[in-house]
Parts: sequence; structure tokens; C-alpha cells
Amino acid sequence: MPTEEMTKDIVSELIQSDAPSLGVRVEQYTGQSLGAMVESGTGKSLGQSVEESIPMAAPKGQESAKPKAPLTITAADLLRYLLIPGTCQGFRLLETAIDLALEDENRLLNVIDDLYPTVAEIHHATLNCVQKNMRMAIIAGWKNGGNLQLEKLLGLPFRNRPVTKDFIDLLADYLRRRR
Repeated sequence: MPTEEMTKDIVSELIQSDAPSLGVRVEQYTGQSLGAMVESGTGKSLGQSVEESIPMAAPKGQESAKPKAPLTITAADLLRYLLIPGTCQGFRLLETAIDLALEDENRLLNVIDDLYPTVAEIHHATLNCVQKNMRMAIIAGWKNGGNLQLEKLLGLPFRNRPVTKDFIDLLADYLRRRR
């Protein structure tokens, strides 16, 4: 398929033509979305698959069969997962804000007077630049499809882009639960 657009019909034709050689029953997959196909094939939703790819520590008092080295997820990892480009000026500002919110969640109670000035001081920027750059980074990730990634990660539907304060709170809470 040199330059043809991949439409649903073309994909269906490809599946039907390759299915017998792969030992796949086509009728079980026709008319389904990719998520439905993955779910019917693995028994897990895409969100569950993403969630399982991020290992969680065993609850206190329970030992796992195989001791694994815990995989540390950082704020930068989450921001990249949410398709926020590392080249955005707000990427590092968001990373710092999430880390500061992890240290003390009370900073989220008054972000204008506590969190943003601290981030601005660390990065030698003004308060307005911090607010604008973080907001623009979130918008860039949202336009890149980060909204779908955020829904998979948290399991919550998002009709609108969360404001910066809520975005930082969601990611800080996610990291707090994983530690």
C-alpha cells in the first residue's frame, strides 16, 4: 500500500486476507475497535495493560514470590507518557512542580502564593512565565493525544483539559500512590 490511506475497510481486508495464515477467526474481530480486539484477545482492557506495565510495590506484610527491584517512576516519565514534549519550556517546570507537590501536598492548596513562586525561584523565572509555560506544555501534550494517555493512566474520562493545578495534583497523587 504505497500511498493509500489506511481506512477501516482496507484494514478489514488485510485482516481477512492474513487471518487464515495466522490461525485467527476473522468474524470475532470484524467491526470492533482496536481496544475491543485487544480486550477480546487478552481478556484485559488497554487501560489495564498500561496499568500492569507500571509495576506496583506489594502491600505491606505481603511478600511477593519473586523479589523485584522496584521500578521508580519519576514525574518526567509520566510527563513523557502523557506526550508532553521534553523541549517545551514548561516540561521542566511541571516536573519541578509535581516533585514539590509530592514533598508537601499542602502546596497545592494555594498554588499562586506557594507552589508557583517556589518553581519560579528554582528556575530563575517570573511567576507569569511559570504559569504560562506550564499551561502551554499541558496544551501541547493534550493536542498530541495525551488526553487519551491520561484516561488510560487514571481510568477517568476527561472531556476537557484539566487546569494546571488539577493536572499537577492528579500526577502527584498518582506518583504518591505508587510509592
